Amino acid sequence: MTHATAASPTTIALLHLAPRPGDIEANRNALDQAVRRAAANGARLIVTPELGVSGYGFRDLIGTGWIADGQSALFAWAGTLARETRASLVLGTPEAAPEDAALYNSMVLFAPDGTMVGRHRKVNALRVGAESWSTPGNRTSVFAIEGIGRVGFFVCADMYSSRLVDETAARGVDLLLSSAAWAPGHHGPDGEWERASATTGRPVLVCNRTGRDVLDFDAAQSVAAIDGAIAFSHASPDPMIALVDWTAGTRRVTNWRVAAAV
Repeated sequence: MTHATAASPTTIALLHLAPRPGDIEANRNALDQAVRRAAANGARLIVTPELGVSGYGFRDLIGTGWIADGQSALFAWAGTLARETRASLVLGTPEAAPEDAALYNSMVLFAPDGTMVGRHRKVNALRVGAESWSTPGNRTSVFAIEGIGRVGFFVCADMYSSRLVDETAARGVDLLLSSAAWAPGHHGPDGEWERASATTGRPVLVCNRTGRDVLDFDAAQSVAAIDGAIAFSHASPDPMIALVDWTAGTRRVTNWRVAAAV
């Protein structure tokens, strides 16, 4: 994979969607449509929210057996979507590890040629409630992404941990990227994204979500945090796409705008 030059900004899309808990078909259709719309708006890196495939509170509705059973087809679909849109795609989904069938809350990266590059498994997975099906990951994740540079991956509460942020940054990153299902209110975001951008000196992009699930996400924000402050943000009850231009050579985040997801 190659790095962009300072003179060539790359558009990144954060899909601020409303995944329905347990409705895999509807969620895949919404993702398919939003990814294609983002690509039509020039996005070359497209990010989905945490558990965008399943919704957050899926377990009590449909269980977990479908994760391993449908994984090959799901990843084939995502790879085809990345290839057809010629974009890098970060898919938030439950994942079954092929080596031992352990289940993870993952961000899976697909390259523009459709190949699966790798995944980040949520380290700070909750061990109770709607996320108790998930095994915690055990490592930081940094990937080189075409047009972007070296990107450190986080799933939601991973960014709560200063240790994980510092360990990821120490691997040499240009950008920190988080998928999230993080609603405001009690236990909501409280400066974690701003702190990460301040301590690492790197911008933080967060793809959050909207809609009703086990929590009310209608006021949840997708954001760009730069130098210790929220530089851009979006929240709305309706699914939308936040687009931002990234200049790899200077690590600049500019031209935040919002487009329709449907």
